[in-house]
Order: sequence, then structure tokens, then C-alpha cells
Amino acid sequence: MLKKWFLCFWIGCCAATLSAQNKADSIITEVIKFRDLYNEYIREYDAQVYIKGNTQVIKKNRLGRFAPDFLFWDGKDDHSAVEAIVDVHYTTPNHFTQQIQAINGNRISANDIRDRLMQFLNINIYHPTIFNDRILFPDIHSIFKYYRFEYVASIDTLEHTLHQIRVKPKIQSQKLLAGDLYVVDGSWSIFRINVRGKWELFDFRIETQFGLHRKDFLLPLYSTITFRMNALGNKTEHRYFSQFEYQSIKLYDRDSQQKLRHYDLSNHYNVRSDSIPFVRDSTFWAEHRPIPLSAYEQLLWDKREAMQKEADSAALRQPSRNLTKGLITPKTFERNDTKFTYSGLLNPFKLAYSELDGVLYWQQVRIRRQFENGQQLSFRPNLGILFQRKQVYFSTPASWLFAPKQFGEIEFNFENRNRSYASTTIEQINSATPDGIRFSDFNPEYYKHYQTSLTAKYEPTNGLLLSGGIHYDWYIPVRNQTGDRIQDMLLRSDMDDENVIDLLQNQYRVLAPTIGIRWSPGQFYRMNGKRKEYLHSYFPSFYLEYARGMRDMSNRNSKYDRIEIDVQQKIPLGLMRSFHYYVGTGWFTNAQSVYFADFSNFRRKNIPQSWNDPIGGTFHILSKDWYNASNRYAQAHFMYESPFSILRLFHRISMDIVNERIYVSQLYTPLLPCYTEIGYGVGNFMGNIGVFVSFDRGRYESIGTKIVFEL
Repeated sequence: MLKKWFLCFWIGCCAATLSAQNKADSIITEVIKFRDLYNEYIREYDAQVYIKGNTQVIKKNRLGRFAPDFLFWDGKDDHSAVEAIVDVHYTTPNHFTQQIQAINGNRISANDIRDRLMQFLNINIYHPTIFNDRILFPDIHSIFKYYRFEYVASIDTLEHTLHQIRVKPKIQSQKLLAGDLYVVDGSWSIFRINVRGKWELFDFRIETQFGLHRKDFLLPLYSTITFRMNALGNKTEHRYFSQFEYQSIKLYDRDSQQKLRHYDLSNHYNVRSDSIPFVRDSTFWAEHRPIPLSAYEQLLWDKREAMQKEADSAALRQPSRNLTKGLITPKTFERNDTKFTYSGLLNPFKLAYSELDGVLYWQQVRIRRQFENGQQLSFRPNLGILFQRKQVYFSTPASWLFAPKQFGEIEFNFENRNRSYASTTIEQINSATPDGIRFSDFNPEYYKHYQTSLTAKYEPTNGLLLSGGIHYDWYIPVRNQTGDRIQDMLLRSDMDDENVIDLLQNQYRVLAPTIGIRWSPGQFYRMNGKRKEYLHSYFPSFYLEYARGMRDMSNRNSKYDRIEIDVQQKIPLGLMRSFHYYVGTGWFTNAQSVYFADFSNFRRKNIPQSWNDPIGGTFHILSKDWYNASNRYAQAHFMYESPFSILRLFHRISMDIVNERIYVSQLYTPLLPCYTEIGYGVGNFMGNIGVFVSFDRGRYESIGTKIVFEL
């Protein structure tokens, strides 16, 4: 009898759950049907948003002293407050421009509002990707693939009936959210959302109420956003409340829509705050604050005013703490129009590892001087140490941006590049048997390669970029591959040694004027202040570069022509998925003396590239010797990127992954006619990791990994 009762109870629960799910699915289907209408119903609006918030350190340990700035944690105060006034301009379907007009608080809280909160504050809930394209909420054809819905309750108000629908992701991912939607019966608009998710190291919760009446229909009215961080025994909570006041609203008018395509996307999510406008006047905030402070918030402000003088001098009284933190975490200093950024001497996130190079550690310094007319002077030195190869690579680019609206820029750079060997060695390799080539059998004479360049570029019209410059290459022989003997000999007093003379005579110097042209049809861009920045194009981008090696007075330098051509494109596939391809070729011709097969687009990248850098010209486990072993090449790289691929099957780890990538790369050279790399990689805001397998003429050759950390 008990078994029958339990069976009936279980069947009844399943039926009720199925009925609730079917009802919820039906309501969500209606919401999606109205999405296209509501997505463009509001064409444009201007609003002023008042924000108030506070941060509380719940738990901390000694590691909290070294918390990087991107955690938005004030190490000097466990309780802090902030309030701000922001002007917001919205243009359909999902373009926001936000200008911070006034802010009261410390610099860390101000950066939190500018760099993080504003990305989650404004929302078009009817767009397939929301919160600045961070979260996926797709159309009717895909939404049930990623989410399941459950009917919770029906809520009767004075004017409307609301359906509370619970949203549950089928895949654990930072690209999906969970929580409750409150849907208005009949109009099938969303009245309120209470959702949660994860981004980087923070769990977030967002509660937003939207308007129902004509004057504010579909528009956000109030929002409460909470960020919680729990990392390495440290816990913090950031809570913000915002209220919207609308000055102007323009509804959708099909007849007034412009038919011309505009490539300027300056208003596609942009927070304008070149200098943060701090306002400390309590009278100003009393007049502009639309809602009063709570007792707890008032207590925080009273405490802050009492401690203001002490907070201003705290940095001077704690130099050891600031110095220690500066050694480990990235640091930024600003003075007038000059900005200095340093990656941190002992920053563990400047480490990388690959099978070929072993452990790599690199450093970056950025010094930028900005002028009122948009012109900019910058100095961006880089230093990378490859421990396994016992080599140091550096570059010291210094540039002057003289025409910011046309990419007009002049750059000087001094750097060292991959060790290479001369064309005499290439001829020996070409005469060998193609199968089973081992470079050690040829005992090639390697040369250290230093390059000084003076280049310029300019955009005469949108998408057409002209470039040119002069490169001076200096090749110094490395005898026995045991370091730079010439440097050791020059430091000794026996300058008449025949070996020193021999080394000096075997150096090669090349002067190579270069011209290039890049054409990107339909190039979208945005203006960052007065400076132009490229975004994307729906068409391929074409590039052609020509260089000519010239002899100098000593008549011992290389003379040649070098030509390189490539085409690349990123093709959006919807739902945050994309396909990238890069195809390129290059060759040396008219060589009349010894030359070095150093290409611009086919060479080792010794300083790691970030996750969002282009994939062109990158083979991850190809031996460095092959890059200089031929006077011509052809390469192709393909990459598929998606937030959900293989790891959707592994729920426990997929939450920490932002993107997955699948790589296929192909290379042709005369002696390596069919080299293939296939790889799989995952990444998030902390870095990326990939596994790659290589094949030579279809035969398995090797497997390798690559790990790059970068915050």
C-alpha cells in the first residue's frame, strides 16, 4: 500500500512539473515572438542615472594586501561608499554611450562604476546578447537548447497579471544566466528580472524593473546590482542601486529609418570619462540626489569625510605596502596628461609555457602623453626571457600619433628577432633529401638578428591604410651556438685577435625600404575621443607588402626583393560564435648576394599574444628552424570560436571558461610541403591554454601545449 502511495505521489509530482514546464515554455515562446517588435520599439532615448553603492570586505587575509586593482578592493578601508550621476544615450538595437558627469568616492570605486558596473547597468532585455554582449539569450530556435523554464506563480496586480518564470541554464557557463522573469500577461513584455550569473571572479545578481505605461514602456526604471567575490580566502560584496530619469524618448518609425550604412560605431557601448569628475561638495549631492541615503550609507559618508585627510596621506605613510604591491600587480600612474603603466616586476600572470620554448617571463611598460588635439606620444618597451633557450627578446617602440582621425603615425623601434642563418645554409638544406631532415646535421651558422626601423602609416580614406618605412637589419654570427662571442671579445683588451676580425668581417647589414597597403572594405570603427579605432568588417581584409634589400658603401650587404600577401577575415556566426581565417604567402626574388629569409608575416612570436590577438602567421609547435629554411612559403590558418563546444559536457569546469577555440593550420615550403597543426584551446580573462598536434605529410609528428597567463 505504501509503495502504491509513493508511486502515485511520484507520478503526480512529475505530471505537475511537466505541466509547469510546458506552461512556462508557452509563455517564453510568446515573449520571443514579440521580441523583434520590442527590440526596436524604442529607437533612441536620453536618460540621467543616479547611482549609489557601497563595498564591504567580509573576510580577508594577508593575500588581500596584494589584491590587484581589477578586484576593485580598497585595501585601506573595509567599508566604502560611492555615488555618481551618469548621462546615458541609447540607440537601437543595443548601443549605449555613457558620460559620467559627477562622482563622489575613492578612485577604486570610480573605476568600478566605469569599468564594470556600466557594462551591466543598461540593458535591452529583448536583444539576443545582453549586458554588453556578455550574456546569451537567443531566439526561439535556440533558446530551449540552452535554457529550461519553469512556471512558478501567477501574481495579480491592480492592472496586470504577471507570470513568474524561473530560468535555469542547461549548460554551466559564464555566458548564461539563471533566475526569474516576470512576464506581463497579454502584452508578453518583461516587467521585472531577478537574475544571477558569474563573470570573471565575481558572482553577480541583477534586479531590474521596467516600465509598463506609455511614457516608460519597456525602459528600465530601477536596478540593484550586487557583485560578490570569494577568492583565496577573501570575500567582498559590492552593492549598487540605480534610478533612471528620462529626458527624451523616440519611438521606432519605419519611414524615418536611414537606409545608408554608417561605419562609425562610436556610440556602441562607450563610457566617456577621460578624467573622472570627482565632486566632494555635500550641498551638490543633497540637491541632485533623487532618493535619500539609508542610515548605513549616511554613516559611511560621515566616516569618509572624517577620514578624508588621513586617506589622502595614507600612501605616503605606507610606502613599503605600495611598493610591494607594485612589484606583484600591474600599476598605473597618471599625472596631468601623462599615463604610466607597468606590468609588475614579480607578476605571476606574466608567465607562459610552451613545449618548444619552456617557461617564458615577460615585462611591459607603457608611457603615454596625450594632447588636447588628440595627438599622442607613446613609448612601449617589452622584454621577454626564454629560460629553456636562454635567450632574451626585447622591443622598444616609440611612436607619435600626429593624425589621430586618419591613423597618421610615425614609429621608431629597436628590437632583436629570431636567430637565423644565411641563404648559403638554405641552399645546403634544399639540396638534401626531403625526408627526415635534421638541422643539426648541417651544423648551420646562426646569426643574431637586430633590427632598427622607422615606419609611418596613414589612412587616406576609411579602410585603406598605407604604410612605409626603412628597416636596418644587423646580423652577427654566433659561433658554436654558445652565446654572442663577439660581445665577449670586444670586452677584452686583445682587439687585434684574428677571431674578432673574422667575426666582424662576417657580419651582414641590410638596408631595406618597405611599402605596404592594407584594404578593409566596409570597415567599422569608433572614435575614442579624437582617436580612431578599427572594430570589424563583414568583408575580407587584404594586405600587400614589398621590401627591397640594398647594398651600402661596403658592398657586402644583401640585395633582394621580398613580397608578402595575405587575406584574413572574421565571420560572425551568431550567438557569440565566429569563424576566422588567414591565408598568406611570401617569397624572396632577385637575390644577388647572401641574404636572410626573414619574413614579416611568417616568423616566431617570442612575446605571447593575448587571447583576442589575430591568429595570422602563428604555428604553435613548429620548430623555430623552419621559419628561416626557405625563400618562399604559403600558410593558412583557420579558427572556430564558440562559448559552447566540447566543455559543455563537463559541467564542473565549463563555468570558468569564457570561450573555446578549434585551430587548423597548414604550411607549405619547398622542403616542408605539407605541415599541419590541429589544436584545441580554452580561455578566460586570466589567460588561455591550448593543446596542439602536428603532422608532417599526414604522419603524426609531435604534440605540445601552450599556456599564457595575462590579466
